[in-house]
Amino acid sequence: MYRQELNGSRMSKVLLVLTTYNQSHYTKLCFESLKKLKDDIDVLVVDDYSTDDTVDICEEYGHRVIKKSEPRGLTDSWNIGYREFRKSNYEYFILSNNDILIPKGAIEELISTFKKWNSSLVVPMSTEYGVGHNLTQSVDNYYDGLETTEPEYYQKTQDEILKIKEQMRNSNNLYICDPVRMKMFNGFFFMMNRNIINYEQNKNELFKTDKIMTKNEDQFNWDNLITNDDFAMLCKTSFVFHYKGVSTFKVFNNYTKISNDVAEWKKMRLRGE
Repeated sequence: MYRQELNGSRMSKVLLVLTTYNQSHYTKLCFESLKKLKDDIDVLVVDDYSTDDTVDICEEYGHRVIKKSEPRGLTDSWNIGYREFRKSNYEYFILSNNDILIPKGAIEELISTFKKWNSSLVVPMSTEYGVGHNLTQSVDNYYDGLETTEPEYYQKTQDEILKIKEQMRNSNNLYICDPVRMKMFNGFFFMMNRNIINYEQNKNELFKTDKIMTKNEDQFNWDNLITNDDFAMLCKTSFVFHYKGVSTFKVFNNYTKISNDVAEWKKMRLRGE
């Protein structure tokens, strides 16, 4: 049932695009979590001109890396990943920060949501700290008593969620696990199906390039999905641990303004900040 690439090699079902800029130790932790998965995925790393050993580590783990010749920002990395997805025949496409841990079962639950619900984009839950501005994605809103705050519990959290899902099924209360439509979502990790191509800016861009680092996921949702009654969906049975904030450069005053000011932002990146 899987498609073939142009060179005839077997393709996986899911393309996972990890965006990186330094913080190689978190990238390594992410790769270690990927090694434990049984999901049929291919990994592509889009690196935004890292100055540490990020690229070397990606190659050590055997993952394909697209290396930029200069820093061009997160939105550019997303669009590069999108182009790779568009020209292929993958069924699903994930854009993700490098500072995440994916437990076994999380991707399977996202795919299940696509199959049961009419949506082009699905997001997982994470910790309250990990979801940042969008607390609707916090796992604590839907489950009590889970040990979610520390990374060592990331697989246990997913396992407990699936146990609760099965309990809901057995008690005829599975509707409690139904997904939630999202007006806003955190762009640390989100999954799309091929229907997303309908919303591209052009064949090279899915996301507008006027914002190079922040708020692009919300703008895309408002301009493209919601206006077409195609809301992003929160899967309440999928959990991804997110080390919030470590995948971007250090916090500074007027973050949103500077991070979307191309000239000033590029100066900071070239200085290694």
